[in-house]
Amino acid sequence: MPMRRPWHVGPSQRASVITVLPLIALAYSFLFLPIEVKANFAGFNIYSFRAAILLLAIPAVNRWVRDQPTFGLADILVLVSCLWTMLAFTYRDGFGNGFVRSAAIFIDTFGAYLIARTSIRSFNDVRVFLILLIPGLAFAGGFFALESVSGRLLVRPTFASLFGAAVNYEGGVAQGALHLLTERRLGLLRAYSTFSYPILGGTILASLLPVYLKSGLRGWPLVAGAMACALSFFSVSSAAIVGIAMGLGLIFFDKILPSMRPFNWYFVLGIAGAYGLVVNFLLESGVVGVIGRFTLNPSTAYIRRLQWDYGLQSIEKHPVFGIGFSEYVRADWMTSAIDAHFLFIGIRDGLITPLALLAAFVVIMATIGKRSRFLARHDRDLLIGINFMLAVLLFASMTVTYFSEANIWFMMALGLAASCAHAHRRVRMPAPPMRPQVRPSANAVPHPPGQAERPQP
Repeated sequence: MPMRRPWHVGPSQRASVITVLPLIALAYSFLFLPIEVKANFAGFNIYSFRAAILLLAIPAVNRWVRDQPTFGLADILVLVSCLWTMLAFTYRDGFGNGFVRSAAIFIDTFGAYLIARTSIRSFNDVRVFLILLIPGLAFAGGFFALESVSGRLLVRPTFASLFGAAVNYEGGVAQGALHLLTERRLGLLRAYSTFSYPILGGTILASLLPVYLKSGLRGWPLVAGAMACALSFFSVSSAAIVGIAMGLGLIFFDKILPSMRPFNWYFVLGIAGAYGLVVNFLLESGVVGVIGRFTLNPSTAYIRRLQWDYGLQSIEKHPVFGIGFSEYVRADWMTSAIDAHFLFIGIRDGLITPLALLAAFVVIMATIGKRSRFLARHDRDLLIGINFMLAVLLFASMTVTYFSEANIWFMMALGLAASCAHAHRRVRMPAPPMRPQVRPSANAVPHPPGQAERPQP
């Protein structure tokens, strides 16, 4: 298709603002408000992002029924993953206790996915979302930099003084107030900003960088969005720094790949997959050990490898329903923490939940990659940027567990990508104009059959 001008906001795009407002409200609920902002209802903490999901869930279902978007395989896989979590908790802990424990997880995961899935109907909706998201990213990223350079935590202590300290959960049970740990790396403080933990906020912002750079935006939205995402560096987390480098590397590689024919992305992914299998079988540390070499703290890489070893043993013993929030068998000196998202939910819920969720990622990324080849350049680049975002999130999930607002963003990104994978199906082409029919006059004399009608002067 011919090259088009870079996208900019015009009158037709302003109509998308109303469409994406639910998604913006959900994103702002954790970009501006930390987990100290909460309400207690019947013994349960309702955080700002959970309150947003509860308020927006019913309108999201109404939009789904009204608009009737394409219901694909990925949607089924995400729903199966979330429902299996509830089934696993109900089987282990009984209907009452198990249902209550899993309800919050279901609300956070499927609720965030559903809101994102129903808030994006076109590629322009994504670009409007990115523009409206900039104030939240700038706020969170700006305090990342300010806290890191000044050496003082600012946002969360301030909110804690107003709303009380956050609750520390261990094994799904409240264990008193949460104490914020401070650490210095590279001469900088690991900042929290508005997030539950530095690595979570850093990963969220870093994953959005390739989307902004490939969005087709221009002018201040492109510069402001990219700079806000780059401020994730001040989380001083390995996942954020590697995520930034990975996003930039993927963009650079996508730029030069057309000049390297006959190589393409399928060939590159095949090579990467083969390399991963060889490393996993030949090296004692496996893929996790190779990834761990990119971390800023080698000791955490060693612990993460042990978490994978003991975690996989736990899944092997409890493959169907997992062990819930019970502590898995491990070395005595290790904590109960699991720094790998899919490993954590596999230990908690069994194999069905992580496999269905991972399959949804693969289906969405494959669909986006296939359909991007038939779009105009700026739309193609946007879809590729979204795929790069999912790749960064998947890569980081090997060394971090997405909880709290990070889990919300993880599912929001998946729902946004699923909508983009089917967005062009919902674009209705206008009906071709009908040829006007001239009704004959009452005084007109019909011409004989077989004789052409003479043109009137």
